[in-house]
Amino acid sequence: MPKKQKTRCAILGLLSWQPMSGYDIKKLIQMGLQHFWNESYGQLYPTLNQLVAEGLATRKEGAGQGRRKRHVYSITAQGRRVFSDWLQEPTEPVPVRNEFLLKFFLTGRQEESQSMRLIEEYQRQEKERLEAFTMSEQILRKALRQRSLPDELIDLAGPAEDDSNQLLVFLLSLTHGIRMTEARLAWCGEALRSLRARKRRQTSAKRQS
Repeated sequence: MPKKQKTRCAILGLLSWQPMSGYDIKKLIQMGLQHFWNESYGQLYPTLNQLVAEGLATRKEGAGQGRRKRHVYSITAQGRRVFSDWLQEPTEPVPVRNEFLLKFFLTGRQEESQSMRLIEEYQRQEKERLEAFTMSEQILRKALRQRSLPDELIDLAGPAEDDSNQLLVFLLSLTHGIRMTEARLAWCGEALRSLRARKRRQTSAKRQS
Protein backbone atom coordinates (compact mmCIF):
# COMPACT_ATOMS: atom_id res chain seq x y z
CA MET A 1 0.00 0.00 0.00
CA PRO A 2 1.42 3.46 -0.90
CA LYS A 3 2.52 5.62 2.05
CA LYS A 4 -0.21 8.15 1.29
CA GLN A 5 -2.85 5.46 1.79
CA LYS A 6 -1.20 4.32 5.02
CA THR A 7 -1.26 7.90 6.28
CA ARG A 8 -5.00 8.04 5.69
CA CYS A 9 -5.56 4.81 7.60
CA ALA A 10 -3.27 5.86 10.45
CA ILE A 11 -5.18 9.11 10.92
CA LEU A 12 -8.51 7.28 10.73
CA GLY A 13 -7.23 4.93 13.43
CA LEU A 14 -6.40 7.84 15.73
CA LEU A 15 -9.78 9.45 15.05
CA SER A 16 -11.43 6.14 15.95
CA TRP A 17 -10.29 6.83 19.55
CA GLN A 18 -12.22 10.10 19.64
CA PRO A 19 -12.60 13.41 17.73
CA MET A 20 -9.35 15.36 17.49
CA SER A 21 -7.89 18.47 15.91
CA GLY A 22 -4.84 18.32 13.67
CA TYR A 23 -2.81 19.70 16.57
CA ASP A 24 -4.10 16.95 18.87
CA ILE A 25 -3.06 14.30 16.37
CA LYS A 26 0.41 15.79 15.93
CA LYS A 27 0.91 15.99 19.71
CA LEU A 28 -0.12 12.37 20.13
CA ILE A 29 2.33 11.30 17.43
CA GLN A 30 5.16 13.25 19.06
CA MET A 31 4.32 11.78 22.47
CA GLY A 32 4.46 8.12 21.60
CA LEU A 33 4.44 7.25 17.89
CA GLN A 34 7.42 9.06 16.41
CA HIS A 35 9.81 6.13 16.91
CA PHE A 36 7.82 4.15 14.32
CA TRP A 37 5.46 6.60 12.60
CA ASN A 38 5.54 10.31 11.92
CA GLU A 39 3.53 12.78 9.91
CA SER A 40 4.44 16.38 9.11
CA TYR A 41 1.88 19.16 9.20
CA GLY A 42 2.35 19.30 5.44
CA GLN A 43 0.98 15.73 5.23
CA LEU A 44 -1.48 15.88 8.10
CA TYR A 45 -3.85 18.69 7.17
CA PRO A 46 -4.24 17.87 3.46
CA THR A 47 -4.99 14.26 4.47
CA LEU A 48 -7.60 15.37 7.02
CA ASN A 49 -9.25 17.54 4.38
CA GLN A 50 -9.22 14.64 1.93
CA LEU A 51 -10.84 12.33 4.48
CA VAL A 52 -13.63 14.87 4.91
CA ALA A 53 -14.06 15.19 1.13
CA GLU A 54 -14.35 11.39 0.84
CA GLY A 55 -16.93 11.13 3.62
CA LEU A 56 -14.57 9.22 5.92
CA ALA A 57 -14.46 12.02 8.50
CA THR A 58 -16.39 15.15 9.42
CA ARG A 59 -15.07 18.54 10.49
CA LYS A 60 -16.56 21.13 12.77
CA GLU A 61 -15.20 24.30 14.31
CA GLY A 62 -14.28 24.04 17.96
CA ALA A 63 -13.01 26.43 20.60
CA GLY A 64 -9.59 27.86 19.78
CA GLN A 65 -7.15 30.27 21.35
CA GLY A 66 -7.25 33.88 20.21
CA ARG A 67 -8.19 34.38 16.58
CA ARG A 68 -7.01 30.97 15.55
CA LYS A 69 -9.81 28.58 14.63
CA ARG A 70 -9.66 25.01 15.89
CA HIS A 71 -11.16 22.39 13.61
CA VAL A 72 -12.11 19.10 15.23
CA TYR A 73 -12.33 15.97 13.06
CA SER A 74 -14.51 12.93 13.75
CA ILE A 75 -14.49 9.57 12.01
CA THR A 76 -17.65 8.46 10.19
CA ALA A 77 -19.14 4.97 9.97
CA GLN A 78 -17.62 4.64 6.50
CA GLY A 79 -14.27 5.74 7.88
CA ARG A 80 -14.45 3.08 10.58
CA ARG A 81 -15.05 0.44 7.91
CA VAL A 82 -12.03 1.61 5.91
CA PHE A 83 -9.87 1.55 9.05
CA SER A 84 -11.16 -1.89 10.07
CA ASP A 85 -10.48 -3.29 6.58
CA TRP A 86 -6.93 -1.93 6.71
CA LEU A 87 -6.27 -3.63 10.07
CA GLN A 88 -7.21 -6.98 8.51
CA GLU A 89 -4.80 -6.60 5.58
CA PRO A 90 -1.38 -8.35 5.77
CA THR A 91 1.29 -6.02 7.10
CA GLU A 92 4.06 -5.26 4.63
CA PRO A 93 7.67 -6.09 5.59
CA VAL A 94 9.57 -3.21 7.15
CA PRO A 95 11.49 -1.42 4.38
CA VAL A 96 15.25 -1.44 4.93
CA ARG A 97 16.75 1.92 4.02
CA ASN A 98 19.37 3.34 6.37
CA GLU A 99 21.59 6.18 5.17
CA PHE A 100 23.96 5.83 8.11
CA LEU A 101 24.63 2.13 7.42
CA LEU A 102 25.06 2.86 3.72
CA LYS A 103 27.67 5.53 4.46
CA PHE A 104 29.34 3.30 7.05
CA PHE A 105 29.54 0.38 4.62
CA LEU A 106 31.10 2.64 2.00
CA THR A 107 33.90 3.72 4.37
CA GLY A 108 35.40 0.23 4.11
CA ARG A 109 38.31 1.55 2.03
CA GLN A 110 38.68 4.79 3.99
CA GLU A 111 40.67 5.50 7.14
CA GLU A 112 39.25 4.01 10.35
CA SER A 113 38.76 7.55 11.64
CA GLN A 114 36.11 8.13 8.96
CA SER A 115 34.17 5.06 10.03
CA MET A 116 34.49 5.97 13.70
CA ARG A 117 33.33 9.53 13.09
CA LEU A 118 30.12 8.25 11.49
CA ILE A 119 29.47 5.84 14.37
CA GLU A 120 30.12 8.47 17.04
CA GLU A 121 27.69 10.85 15.36
CA TYR A 122 25.08 8.08 15.09
CA GLN A 123 25.71 7.14 18.73
CA ARG A 124 25.01 10.71 19.89
CA GLN A 125 21.74 10.77 17.96
CA GLU A 126 20.62 7.46 19.41
CA LYS A 127 21.47 8.55 22.96
CA GLU A 128 19.30 11.65 22.53
CA ARG A 129 16.51 9.48 21.13
CA LEU A 130 16.75 7.08 24.07
CA GLU A 131 16.56 9.94 26.57
CA ALA A 132 13.35 11.22 24.96
CA PHE A 133 11.84 7.72 24.86
CA THR A 134 12.76 7.10 28.50
CA MET A 135 11.00 10.29 29.59
CA SER A 136 7.86 9.24 27.71
CA GLU A 137 8.11 5.76 29.23
CA GLN A 138 8.16 7.20 32.76
CA ILE A 139 5.09 9.32 32.00
CA LEU A 140 3.19 6.35 30.57
CA ARG A 141 4.12 3.97 33.40
CA LYS A 142 2.88 6.50 35.96
CA ALA A 143 -0.33 6.99 33.98
CA LEU A 144 -0.82 3.22 33.75
CA ARG A 145 -0.51 2.89 37.52
CA GLN A 146 -3.10 5.63 37.91
CA ARG A 147 -5.27 4.11 35.14
CA SER A 148 -5.75 7.49 33.45
CA LEU A 149 -4.25 9.39 30.53
CA PRO A 150 -1.15 11.46 31.38
CA ASP A 151 -1.44 15.23 31.82
CA GLU A 152 0.34 15.72 28.50
CA LEU A 153 -2.62 14.08 26.72
CA ILE A 154 -5.42 14.93 29.13
CA ASP A 155 -7.23 17.11 26.59
CA LEU A 156 -7.50 13.98 24.40
CA ALA A 157 -9.43 12.11 27.06
CA GLY A 158 -12.79 10.82 25.97
CA PRO A 159 -15.69 9.77 28.19
CA ALA A 160 -14.79 8.58 31.68
CA GLU A 161 -13.66 4.99 31.26
CA ASP A 162 -10.77 2.65 31.99
CA ASP A 163 -7.87 3.73 29.76
CA SER A 164 -5.54 0.97 30.99
CA ASN A 165 -5.59 -1.14 27.81
CA GLN A 166 -4.99 1.88 25.59
CA LEU A 167 -2.15 2.98 27.86
CA LEU A 168 -0.62 -0.51 27.94
CA VAL A 169 -0.59 -0.75 24.14
CA PHE A 170 0.86 2.78 24.03
CA LEU A 171 3.61 1.75 26.47
CA LEU A 172 4.41 -1.53 24.71
CA SER A 173 4.73 0.28 21.38
CA LEU A 174 7.14 2.74 23.00
CA THR A 175 9.08 -0.10 24.64
CA HIS A 176 9.69 -1.56 21.18
CA GLY A 177 11.39 1.69 20.22
CA ILE A 178 13.43 1.71 23.42
CA ARG A 179 14.69 -1.85 22.93
CA MET A 180 15.62 -1.16 19.29
CA THR A 181 17.50 1.99 20.31
CA GLU A 182 19.33 0.14 23.08
CA ALA A 183 20.36 -2.52 20.57
CA ARG A 184 21.70 0.12 18.17
CA LEU A 185 23.69 1.73 20.99
CA ALA A 186 25.14 -1.66 21.97
CA TRP A 187 26.22 -2.18 18.35
CA CYS A 188 27.85 1.29 18.32
CA GLY A 189 29.92 0.31 21.35
CA GLU A 190 31.00 -2.99 19.82
CA ALA A 191 31.83 -1.42 16.45
CA LEU A 192 33.89 1.38 18.00
CA ARG A 193 35.87 -1.08 20.13
CA SER A 194 36.66 -3.21 17.07
CA LEU A 195 37.75 -0.25 14.95
CA ARG A 196 39.86 1.25 17.74
CA ALA A 197 41.55 -2.11 18.37
CA ARG A 198 42.38 -2.42 14.65
CA LYS A 199 43.81 1.10 14.61
CA ARG A 200 46.00 0.33 17.63
CA ARG A 201 47.31 -2.85 15.97
CA GLN A 202 48.14 -0.97 12.78
CA THR A 203 49.89 1.80 14.72
CA SER A 204 51.89 -0.77 16.68
CA ALA A 205 52.88 -2.64 13.49
CA LYS A 206 54.11 0.60 11.86
CA ARG A 207 56.26 1.41 14.88
CA GLN A 208 57.87 -2.02 14.83
CA SER A 209 58.60 -1.98 11.10
